[in-house]
Amino acid sequence: MSSTEKGGRAVGVPGGAVSTDQTITKNTTTNNPQETIIPMPGTELTLSNGELENFRSLDEAFDGNQLDPKAKPLIRRVPSTLGRHEDFRKYFKPKVISIGPLHHADPTLHESKKLKCKLTTLFVKNIGVDRGTLYNNIKTEIDGLKKCYDPKELDKYTNDNENLAWMFFVDGCTILQAVYMRYDNDDVDGQDYKHMSNELSIKNELLTFEYSDLFLLENQLPFRVLELLTRSNDDKQFMEATVKFTDSTVKKPESHQQDRSNDDKKFLETTVKFTDDTVKKPESHQQDR
Repeated sequence: MSSTEKGGRAVGVPGGAVSTDQTITKNTTTNNPQETIIPMPGTELTLSNGELENFRSLDEAFDGNQLDPKAKPLIRRVPSTLGRHEDFRKYFKPKVISIGPLHHADPTLHESKKLKCKLTTLFVKNIGVDRGTLYNNIKTEIDGLKKCYDPKELDKYTNDNENLAWMFFVDGCTILQAVYMRYDNDDVDGQDYKHMSNELSIKNELLTFEYSDLFLLENQLPFRVLELLTRSNDDKQFMEATVKFTDSTVKKPESHQQDRSNDDKKFLETTVKFTDDTVKKPESHQQDR
């Protein structure tokens, strides 16, 4: 410690003698040659560069949490703190089928890929539009669709628009066809044997399909994808089924349970009819073929 005596007698104290009247000047250097002491205006407190940086980090953390009311909502992962609680995972982690990029690489969901391909093929046949046209609808707007996600969620697709567009195409067709088959596909009369057989096979697989997966926070597609897949055809049946599904599941969950019971009954009746026509009356089946 440095001191400047102005007068008076020295008083003995442990560690040395100090004047009774003195002006004390604080050292402006530290043991770290990279740091300097900076006086705080209006106070006697002095802080180093490192300490000032610590205080700035508090301001940045607070300001960073301010929500912009005009900001566009983005599809993103939930905070990691929620992911540690098993009770919360059912609200954002899919059980059976992945939709969109966030859980696309999850190895526990890979078994659903084959079902998604079947549903996509059936959707293309039912909507009556060339699959190349449907895919191109997605591909031409891929840059806009990417903006619906938090940018850091699509880091691996920065230079891979092709795989991302294909994912949107398959997942979008899957949603539209799966929902349509649950709500508005009751008429099987007039369908050829192969088409009907494939459709019943898919319906059987859909018994294990978790429709609730379509509403999970991390399992989402931009709604624009569904619009792009249906805009080439004047038939509104797929979008109408989607709206009906959303209304009955979200707005009226109790009626959704009733619908599921009715749909299971319709599926059983259709299966019995198909079995009767092909097994009990093979001659009529051959006639149809």
